[in-house]
Amino acid sequence: MLALVGLLTSCASYSVQRVSSSQLATTTGLDPRDVAEISAEMTESMLAANVLRRKGSGGRSIIALSTFRNNTSLYDFDPRLVFNRITVTLNRTGSAYSYVTGDRYVTAHRGAVAHENKVREFLGEGRVSSGPSPQYTLTLELIEDHAQLGRTTQKSYQIHMTLNEIGSGLSVWEDLRDIAKVGRRAAVGF
Repeated sequence: MLALVGLLTSCASYSVQRVSSSQLATTTGLDPRDVAEISAEMTESMLAANVLRRKGSGGRSIIALSTFRNNTSLYDFDPRLVFNRITVTLNRTGSAYSYVTGDRYVTAHRGAVAHENKVREFLGEGRVSSGPSPQYTLTLELIEDHAQLGRTTQKSYQIHMTLNEIGSGLSVWEDLRDIAKVGRRAAVGF
């Protein structure tokens, strides 16, 4: 009996250790590391193209990260993996302010300002600004394609990023990056 308890507890134990992002295992799927690297590269490409000519407060452009379309089988893909890297890259360079339009804090702030403006309108007072308006919107699309031949599976993903100028509606910058993965199943499995 004691041997059975020892066997069960040894099978249930495992070791956990912290690793750096460079030590993460790579899969045939879309890895967080892939998304982070590509998102930062694309944002740096946008900044290098020098397309942010319209400026808002503080001499910086304001970009609303507005739409994320997930056209993949990754139903649980978190768009914050892309949005966080974009906002960090923009804020570090000092070129632009950015915010995510569906962010709960932004939505709560704008809702509170809208409510205050209704009260002020009723009282005959002036309106309060909800903050500076963006000059640009950034839309993102994640696209998946896969093929299988025998034991080999290839998955490719595209991240498509478009910067649109508000007012004119023109696309002032676009980038499309591919992430491809190939994997082979073992001939014999257990």
